[in-house]
Amino acid sequence: MSTTVNKEAVEQESGLLVEFVNTRDIEEETDSIADARGLQLWIRERTGEYVDAPDEEALDRLLALRESLRALLRANNGEEIEAGELTPLEEAAERSRFRTTFSAGGCLDIAPARSDLSGFEARLLLAIERLQSQGAWLRLKACTDDECQWAFYDATRNHSRTWCSMDVCGNREKTRRYRERKGTGS
Repeated sequence: MSTTVNKEAVEQESGLLVEFVNTRDIEEETDSIADARGLQLWIRERTGEYVDAPDEEALDRLLALRESLRALLRANNGEEIEAGELTPLEEAAERSRFRTTFSAGGCLDIAPARSDLSGFEARLLLAIERLQSQGAWLRLKACTDDECQWAFYDATRNHSRTWCSMDVCGNREKTRRYRERKGTGS
């Protein structure tokens, strides 16, 4: 059975996941959703949905979910997933509830059943599922540079991109390899 890729849906779903993971910039040591207000505003700006400001436990849960997603994106780029890294995703899946709806044209759709923080978690999980069903999930990756780990969408024809930026991370890695070959260290 042949499926037609919905490029608009892929762009929307991958954009949400990439932007969510990239709310934490490892290299710059910044985090735009490190506090409840930042997370609340980020969700509203990206999804148009209003959620109450999360308590500290819920905020920690979302930050752990973000890092669990980053682990999946690193795995899409050939890295191993360590024990326990997927636990926040598994727990989010346990909490998630979905509902079916019909559009005006009669198309069935699946959506989060709640409009709170758990609903946002469900929205992220639905984005993963939709990308998988479109054959685009493996194109979402995290940079292989440990100091970076920036999420990106690999639009190359053969899915071979490994760094977020050839100019920065790719160049840094190639320089490191060159120095190792020449025996000059780093």
